[in-house]
Amino acid sequence: MMMISMLEGEINLQAVVIANVLGFGLMLIVMLNKRYRRKIITLDDKLYNWMCYLCMVLCLVEIATFWVDGKGFSGARQLNVGGNALLYLLSALFAYLWCFYLDYKCFSDLHRLRRWYGLAAIPAVGVLLVCVANLFVPIMFWVGEDNQFYRTNWVVVCYMVTFGYLAAGALLVFWHRRKENKYLFMPVMTFIIPVYLGCLAQLLCYGIATIWVSVALGLTVLYINLQKEQVYLDPLTALYNRNYLMHYLQALSQRRRKGGRILGLLLDVNDFKQINDTYGHLCGDEVLQQMARILQLALEVPGAVIRYGGDEFVVIWEESPQESGQQLQEKIHRYLAVCNASGKSPCPISVSIGMGEFDLENVDAFFHDMDKRMYSQKQDYYQKLGRDRRRARDATIQRKGEGEHHEIQPQITH
Repeated sequence: MMMISMLEGEINLQAVVIANVLGFGLMLIVMLNKRYRRKIITLDDKLYNWMCYLCMVLCLVEIATFWVDGKGFSGARQLNVGGNALLYLLSALFAYLWCFYLDYKCFSDLHRLRRWYGLAAIPAVGVLLVCVANLFVPIMFWVGEDNQFYRTNWVVVCYMVTFGYLAAGALLVFWHRRKENKYLFMPVMTFIIPVYLGCLAQLLCYGIATIWVSVALGLTVLYINLQKEQVYLDPLTALYNRNYLMHYLQALSQRRRKGGRILGLLLDVNDFKQINDTYGHLCGDEVLQQMARILQLALEVPGAVIRYGGDEFVVIWEESPQESGQQLQEKIHRYLAVCNASGKSPCPISVSIGMGEFDLENVDAFFHDMDKRMYSQKQDYYQKLGRDRRRARDATIQRKGEGEHHEIQPQITH
């Protein structure tokens, strides 16, 4: 049987226990914190919780497998074989859940999950079958009569499945972030890199335990960033909210090109109160969501779309030849016209827009300029609306008068 010779090193049981207890402790702290912070549990919350619980179980199982290795009591060899089979199986399951979790965070589509993740589970099911078979026939690993654990070259297949799921999840986030321009506080690289390094170290150097403490660290960093998501993202439109605006402006002003201008648009949905009163608040919510999609579609350069409050939105970007302020406003109005003509919106949408140039030393002037120009447009909108209504009323009165005239006319001639 082929063996990976470098895997026959000594076990540093003390280091193994310290690393896995640390990982278990991190997950315990996260789960206790989540228990007291969240009242409503969504599917992504459940998936994250399952990953944390799996990580805790795997930390304990790994301690047990390292501890039992080489022991001579009755049943020790069976525990060694079963524990390691369980370790490989749960590792693949964890990576599959990670991919499942990221897909739901990106698309929030249960139909998509049902359609694709049955097929995506095939590699994990393959690992399950191999782990069960390994209880009887040494495929990925074997345990000698002296109860010493050895891995075969085929163990790489299990690592490939686990790495494949982790990489697929990361690629999914990067691709979706670029295609959909969806704001996600998903630091996948801060999760992936420590996990990959931990897996590689443990694969090459048997006797140390670096995988699950690395996973616990990655999940903890992910949890911290998910708290930012709750603070900085608007739950209705999935845009950045007002809390994030100043952080973004400061960061953008520090990295802008020399001589570059940071521009902003303040947009207000016209007649939004009337939309709520006439069509209902659910329709008003749909209008805001549609408006968010239009603004994200219109902004084709790096920047941010922010729900400023109520029916107001702010768009921030660094001016470029591809995206001037006038070009962006024209695109927004064009996309709104297409949306209204297509019937995608529950009612016609129009906006008033004010533009300003950002100056870090005079932030108030930036918002004041945008606000002033936006209200100037809104005043023009209501004046035009008033004229249109007067014309419509006059036309109605004229049609009624003509109708009465035609009814009286026969009596006069008679």
